[in-house]
Amino acid sequence: LLKEKVKVKALTDELENPMNVHRWRKLEGSDPDAYEMIQKIHILQKRLLLKTEEVVKKNSSIQEQEERRIEIEKNLARRPGPDVVEQMNSYQQDVKKKSKQMKAMASELNMHQAQVNEYKREIDKMSTELNDYKRKYFEQKRREALAQEKEMEIMSELSLDNDVKPNNRDTTKTRFLGGGFAVK
Repeated sequence: LLKEKVKVKALTDELENPMNVHRWRKLEGSDPDAYEMIQKIHILQKRLLLKTEEVVKKNSSIQEQEERRIEIEKNLARRPGPDVVEQMNSYQQDVKKKSKQMKAMASELNMHQAQVNEYKREIDKMSTELNDYKRKYFEQKRREALAQEKEMEIMSELSLDNDVKPNNRDTTKTRFLGGGFAVK
């Protein structure tokens, strides 16, 4: 648009001040300096048009650079400042420390769980041993009670043969039945 305006202005100036040398016949007494001046004006006008085109191009590139600069400034404004970066670094260090502590605590927990499992195995082993001993003890007591009853029966049979009452048991002696409770 600017380029076209410059061309239009140059053409209007040329119409107002005609510089076309070929319109008129050359007179023998013409001033050669004027002709050279017109040629210089044409050359200068061409250079002026080229320079205005260059200025337009440079203005557009300057405008693009300005837009880029504004965009970069916006991006920089969005980025965190050095204090935020420093704070993030301290947070990262804190997280690393806490993760190390958690790993140490996890290993301690595993160690304690292993110890608890060992204690549970020992308790199970001891409870089974205790149950075995109880079972053996009560079996032995039952055998003794059965043996004593057989002995009493034999004695009672002998005493029946001798005419002694069968209910002549020794009531002061305690007997154990079932779960080991004393029965008189």
